[in-house]
Amino acid sequence: MRLIALALVLAAPAANAQTIVTEADGTRTLTVETLVAAPPAAVWQEISTAEGWMRWAVPKAWLAGDVLETAYDPAAQPGAAGNIEQRFLERVPGRSLVFRTIKTPAGFPHAEAFMQVTSRIALIPEGKGTRVRLTGAHYPAGAAGDELLGFFKTGNQQTLDHLAARFTLAPLDFLAGHCWRGTLPNGDVDTHCFKLGGGRLVDHHEVLRAGTKVYWGDTIYAPEAGTIGWTYTDRSGGVMKGNVRQAPDGLDFGTADYIGTSGAKITIATRWVRIGDNAYEARSISALPAQNRTTRYTKTD
Repeated sequence: MRLIALALVLAAPAANAQTIVTEADGTRTLTVETLVAAPPAAVWQEISTAEGWMRWAVPKAWLAGDVLETAYDPAAQPGAAGNIEQRFLERVPGRSLVFRTIKTPAGFPHAEAFMQVTSRIALIPEGKGTRVRLTGAHYPAGAAGDELLGFFKTGNQQTLDHLAARFTLAPLDFLAGHCWRGTLPNGDVDTHCFKLGGGRLVDHHEVLRAGTKVYWGDTIYAPEAGTIGWTYTDRSGGVMKGNVRQAPDGLDFGTADYIGTSGAKITIATRWVRIGDNAYEARSISALPAQNRTTRYTKTD
C-alpha cells in the first residue's frame, strides 16, 4: 500500500497541514500541504517527469503521453502487474498538475473506489520556496473511503517528506546512484556506493586488501532541522555523526568524533573536494596519523 501513497505526491519539511472535508454528496476531500525549499519550476520537474520521479520516489518510471507508470522494483519493466499508472488530466507547467490513478498493483484494497479519486497538485510561490498543496477529491462515503483516507493521511505525509528530502539532499546529487573507488595510502581499495530512496541517501563502503574484504560500513544522510545530518556505523559498531554542508569546491563535513565500541574517541575534520564530474578527493585531518590523509575517488559507473 505504500506504493500508492507515493503516487500522491509532494513537498517539504516544516509547515505541514492536513484537512478532510465532507462534501454535500457525502464524498470526502483530503488536502495535504507543506512548504518546499525550492522554486516552483524545480518542484515541477520532479512531479511532472519520469526522470524527476526517479530522483526521489521510485527506482523506475516511464512517461508516455499523459500516462505516468511507476515501479518500486528496480528490475520491473513497463506493464508489470505491480506497477502503478497515473493519467495526467491537466498540466499547467510550474503551477498545477491534475491526475487520476488508472491502474493499481494487483490486490490493492478498494482499487475501484480509489480510481475515482481525482488529485490536484498546486504549486504556490512562497518566499524562496514553494507551498505544495495536494487535494484529493471524491473519496467515497462508507467503510472503503474511510480505509483509504486513513491510509493516505499517513502515506501522503510520508510522500511530502520524501520530496522535501530530495531538495534538502540536493548538494549530494552528484553522488547518488553511483559507485566511487579510491586507493588508500596503505594500498587498500575503498569503494563507496550511494543509493537514494525513502527520503535519505545511503552510502555503503567496503575496503579490500589483496582482494579480501577487511572493513566496511554504512553512512546514512537525511534531512535534519533544515540541514543534512549523517551517521556512519562501521563493521564493529563504531559510530560517527555530524552534519554536511555544500562548499564552493564540494562538501564540508566539519569536525566530528568517531566513537569506537571501547569508548575511544577520534576527532576528524573532513572535506570532499570535487575534481570535475567524475572524481572527488576526501581530505581528512586528525591527531591520529593514520586518519590524516587524502584519497581520490573516481566514479566507476
